[in-house]
Amino acid sequence: MYWYVLFVKAGKERKIEKYLSKQLNSNISSPFIPMQEMLFRRAGIVKREIKFLFPGYVFIESILSDQQFLQEINPVVNRCSDIIGLLRYSDTEISMKESEKNMLITLCDSEYCIGASIGIIEGDNIYITDGPLKGLESIVRKVNRHRREAVIEIEIMGDIRLATVALEVVEKVACSN
Repeated sequence: MYWYVLFVKAGKERKIEKYLSKQLNSNISSPFIPMQEMLFRRAGIVKREIKFLFPGYVFIESILSDQQFLQEINPVVNRCSDIIGLLRYSDTEISMKESEKNMLITLCDSEYCIGASIGIIEGDNIYITDGPLKGLESIVRKVNRHRREAVIEIEIMGDIRLATVALEVVEKVACSN
């Protein structure tokens, strides 16, 4: 399967996903929006909320190779003013690289959602003990314990993008010298 990424007008992601579901043959191409679970505390209770992982982008999983996909998607894109364009590496390379796709597959569940992770901080180091970030501490760029989130670095279509995901730090241990 190939993954393609459309850049769309902000706030129109769900509308575009539905539009593409109607316009594309579901046996060949399937649109989706990567999501993330966020944690926050209200009145002493930790609540969960699902948000877009990459606002302004809609992904399409397809069995079509680059040139076949272009022939299928161009008329669909041209009929919708809310779609800004198709992300590309070059004129001929438009599908996500396997390494980028596999990183997202590793992080996401079957619904393309990154769930919350749990970790501990020891000195300046974060150790993820459970969740999709377990074993992927190297992509964590920043941790905000108060907001229960981590900023991670993900490569998408050749660009490094920062995404904020849920991280519950359950313990902070001071480093012993």
